Amino acid sequence: MITSISTSRGGRTGERPLLVFVTYTGIGDLLMALPLLGTVRSRFHALPVIPSSYLDLAGLLVQDGLLDDYLLTDEDLVFSRNPFGHLRISREISGLRPDTVVIYGKQMMAYAAHLGLVRTRRVLYGHPRGAAPPAGRGIEVLPPTGNRAQDYLQFADRLGVPFTAPRITLSEQLRGLLADAARAKIPWPSYALIAPWSSDPSRDAPLAFFRKCIEIIIRAGDLPVVVTGLASHRGAAEELLYGLPQARIVNLVGATSLRQLLEILAGAGFLLANDSGNLHMARLVGTPVVGVFGPTAPGQIVSDLSGGFMTIRHPLPCSPCAHTSRHLRCPGTYRQCLVELKGSDAKEALLSACRMAAGQVA
Repeated sequence: MITSISTSRGGRTGERPLLVFVTYTGIGDLLMALPLLGTVRSRFHALPVIPSSYLDLAGLLVQDGLLDDYLLTDEDLVFSRNPFGHLRISREISGLRPDTVVIYGKQMMAYAAHLGLVRTRRVLYGHPRGAAPPAGRGIEVLPPTGNRAQDYLQFADRLGVPFTAPRITLSEQLRGLLADAARAKIPWPSYALIAPWSSDPSRDAPLAFFRKCIEIIIRAGDLPVVVTGLASHRGAAEELLYGLPQARIVNLVGATSLRQLLEILAGAGFLLANDSGNLHMARLVGTPVVGVFGPTAPGQIVSDLSGGFMTIRHPLPCSPCAHTSRHLRCPGTYRQCLVELKGSDAKEALLSACRMAAGQVA
């Protein structure tokens, strides 16, 4: 089932036709689409389909004027877990009579569109690897550019909407409110936020690497750290932090809501994380990032690397391998480009981030 504020009142705001946007279900995928959604708002009432678990984030984006509204779904849109979810969502979207539906990456959603989107004037589709839906009902397929954000902006170009460089970060006022809320949980005026896990284990650097990074931040950078993750990561977090100076560490693994994580991000001096939604949330709240990359590269997901974005990578000729056959060289979740990372590879970037964080509160 999908719900929203505006569609329950008829699916339109003013004279703008309705555009529904469907992408992968990660937080980062939604936030990477903000330039597209902000651009097409000049002509369309744009509604992204958002999992119900992201309600807090969606509410903040609407509250701050970054989204018109959203379509909230309680359907699991991972095909292997819910094979008929895409078809049900397609039929519900069709019932809203949208002018345009944009689908990115979710190939099974494109298949479902042939059956379920019968009341839609136009359907656009793109995929990071160039995979296309089956021939049949008119779905316009756009080629990949090699950069996710640019892939999204192609849709605006195809729709004849010029790019307007919309705001894609929360307002300074809201960021301040979020950071103030974090101060009630964190005992230091400045700290580094460490997020050692992502939703895709093949993108995660080893815990030994993150442990060395924490030691560098605390001892050489003289900055305390906060560690976050899901409840399923609690055991790994205990292993990660065992024997480290606990007076300089707050372990919040499994103890934060999405809203609380955004607050802690807004209050942090910088974030250290794998390629994950955490990186995109940090950019949303204006927090500098030290990103750890292996099978992916920042140039594939971010169109602008300015504004406090530092990267750590082990330069191998086969990296990045995501969305290519090169990933088959490393079995399972093993990735040589990540396993061979050393704390010394990250030291310069981490100490630079620590100095910037110290300067923010000086």
